[in-house]
Amino acid sequence: MKKLMLTLVAILSFAACTPEQIEPLPENRTDYVVTQITWYADASNHKEATYEYNDKNQLIKRTLNCTFEEWNGVKHSVYVDSLYYQDGRVCKITQTENGLYRPDRLFFYDNDGRLIRTEYGSNVTCYAYHNGLLDSIYSSVNSKQYTTLEYDSRGNVVKQHTLYPKMNSYGEPTGEYEMRTYEYEYDNNPRPNFNIDNVFTYEPIFGMGTSYPTYVRNISPNNMTRYSGGPEIWEYTYNEQGLPLTMIDETRTPYKFTYRRVR
Repeated sequence: MKKLMLTLVAILSFAACTPEQIEPLPENRTDYVVTQITWYADASNHKEATYEYNDKNQLIKRTLNCTFEEWNGVKHSVYVDSLYYQDGRVCKITQTENGLYRPDRLFFYDNDGRLIRTEYGSNVTCYAYHNGLLDSIYSSVNSKQYTTLEYDSRGNVVKQHTLYPKMNSYGEPTGEYEMRTYEYEYDNNPRPNFNIDNVFTYEPIFGMGTSYPTYVRNISPNNMTRYSGGPEIWEYTYNEQGLPLTMIDETRTPYKFTYRRVR
């Protein structure tokens, strides 16, 4: 808890940090942005997402078309995420499902442009940094719930330590907490670029689920290949630029990526 209090002080003071020396991303990663991802199992089960950018190559919209089969027939749904910017940073994401709005996602930054708080309805989460890297994540309501991160020399998150409430046999909190540790592995290739790396709490790749923390994948420069908490495993093929061309999860149906060169 002493460490947590120190990170709180760091956020409130906006203290400057000296970035840790890590291996830079391959230059070709930022030369290309994702314009489409498709996932096709069969005629009644497939998803297609398109990504739109403004004249500054900032992501402004993701449109996801989903076709899936339910007990009463094949259904089709459209999800639209719109991203809004202020001072060059994403400040809000609005989300609609078949035209109906969900709560807005709001983003707040410190004087150095680092994301320090997100709001989604009544859910508020704060973020603290050390040596230029995201160090801890905690709830603004319950200080006993927090996460700390460990990195490898490339800047990938390899361990996540999270304090969780213990539950009884009825699924009710006991008032006690336990620390759980999860491990992650990566390949050596750059992950796809959507030009929203500073908004690491938003998962631009659809269908990834909630079994692993979104931010772990999105603040790590390489592609996640294994999550110990699943266990989940992802496999990749790559294009000539070394970016993922396909990504295969436990469903064995590949996600297929299309890119556009921006410079």
